[in-house]
Amino acid sequence: MSKNSDKNTPLDSVDQIRNILFGEQVKIFENKFTQLENNLTQIIEKLSKRVDSAVKDLNNQIEKSNNQSHSNTHDLAKQHERDIQSLESALKNQIVETESDLLNQIQVGLENLDSKASHRNELAQLLKEMANKLAD
Repeated sequence: MSKNSDKNTPLDSVDQIRNILFGEQVKIFENKFTQLENNLTQIIEKLSKRVDSAVKDLNNQIEKSNNQSHSNTHDLAKQHERDIQSLESALKNQIVETESDLLNQIQVGLENLDSKASHRNELAQLLKEMANKLAD
């Protein structure tokens, strides 16, 4: 036998027979699998692009929300600061007014005491004069 016949084993013969019988169908199936694989690859790429786009949109929305939240927080902090300053000013005015009212009341009370003391002195002077006239 020749070297070529030595190389042809029964398995090679079976492969050749299979190729002859099913070769065209195998090619058709391989083409269909290749086409399906290409379709799936395209679909996956499209979905990947859509997912990437959706992720970018969500990240942009999150960033906008964070910026808006930061801005709102900053505005609220400024408003609270203005409110606190306004309350502080109102309290200082209230304290000054109360202090002024108390000083006025003390002044009036002192004047009343002085007035009563001067009335007592006048009464004492009158009584002294009457006592002197009675004694004379």
